[in-house]
Amino acid sequence: MTSKNEIIKDIEEQKVGNSAKKVLLVEGSDDVQVISAFLDKGKPGWENNWVVAEAQSKKNVLKIAKMRQSWICVVDRDEWSAEIIAEKLQENHNLWVLPRFCIENYLIVPSELWAAFPPKQQAKVNGGLTALENMVTADLDKWVAHGALWATVNPLWQGLRSLGFKEDLLNPEISLDDATIKETLKQWHNFLEPEKIWRDYQTKLEEITILNQEDKLKIWVHGKKFYKGVINLALNELLGSKDKADRKKAIFRTLQLPEDLASLFEKMEI
Repeated sequence: MTSKNEIIKDIEEQKVGNSAKKVLLVEGSDDVQVISAFLDKGKPGWENNWVVAEAQSKKNVLKIAKMRQSWICVVDRDEWSAEIIAEKLQENHNLWVLPRFCIENYLIVPSELWAAFPPKQQAKVNGGLTALENMVTADLDKWVAHGALWATVNPLWQGLRSLGFKEDLLNPEISLDDATIKETLKQWHNFLEPEKIWRDYQTKLEEITILNQEDKLKIWVHGKKFYKGVINLALNELLGSKDKADRKKAIFRTLQLPEDLASLFEKMEI
């Protein structure tokens, strides 16, 4: 994997060069394509002053944000709560958090999808927007529950890491220290307390369930998985079979500029 220093060097030498262009750093190559397309729609000529570059992961974006504070660094919201987002923004003034779970969440809201279809495609759908909406949201409860689980379970890894999992027991110096081994295992066991995790999951699920359908789809449904497992299959049935990656690119080309990107444009001062 490319180191963060190598990523920075490549961006500064290959993309910025001798120009005075500023850097908008995103997670991956898909994000580069989509954010660039949105900039084309909303801010023609942006490329005269900016480059969009990838860091290869969210982890790298967060690290580079501290190393290059003049860059604007974009990360997916993922399972982050409002409190965690506020904390991250306080730590990194140059950070911008996507308002949706991930970039694919711009592809899964029925009304936004429908508006992106050319009239010929709309005419193919018997029942129009209502038919699309019914098909897309038929199993929404399952996907909301998945989002609640994702938000509950994913942070457990970071918590375990803070307790020394797993390196603390892989140090040869403590391999004969039975007391230390037992105490460490006890800490890990107590942290992964099933009843507490279950209660946290139920609480999160209740919080999400009361939201309107659009907010569920934008913020709490895993967009990458939902696009692959629901949207692409539904559109294959309604519009005819097409490769999911090609369809994704086609939709992004005709998708209307989302209003929730306005704060990014403001941060970029464009």
